[in-house]
Amino acid sequence: MIERTLVLLKPDAVQRCFCGEIITRFERAGMKLIGMKMVWVDKDFAKKHYREEDIVPRRGEKVWSVLLEGITQGPVIAMVLEGVGACGVVRKMVGSTEPKEALPGTIRGDYAHVSFAYADSKEIILKNLIHASADKSDAAIEVPVWFSDDELHSFKTVHDAHILE
Repeated sequence: MIERTLVLLKPDAVQRCFCGEIITRFERAGMKLIGMKMVWVDKDFAKKHYREEDIVPRRGEKVWSVLLEGITQGPVIAMVLEGVGACGVVRKMVGSTEPKEALPGTIRGDYAHVSFAYADSKEIILKNLIHASADKSDAAIEVPVWFSDDELHSFKTVHDAHILE
């Protein structure tokens, strides 16, 4: 089934100049980039993405605060990818949330390595480069936070001819 998912290249990915390489990885896997923009997120907008009612019960107030701080430290590249099973494919490509646990070949496994324990011990933000919607229900909530319908585009790619026809 064709799905849409939100991907955010966080400030640490933008600052380290990995954006083009990461986008290319998604495109080469057959994901269609149907919307993209660069945004410098303020705390109010960050709270729309990292919803208190979602994050705090699962991960605690401190984690929520750190997530808000991290996403507001610099520009973010927000994009919507579309493809067969896009949510699962993208999550697999991104790798484990904790970079230390991310397998080689994943985005986090190739470009990050820090553990939760290290970040906590230094009281720093865990820089894990990227956010990807957890599943279709999260994508359905997250995509409209970042993109209006008129910012998402429909077009054919060479992958469509191989996958859809």
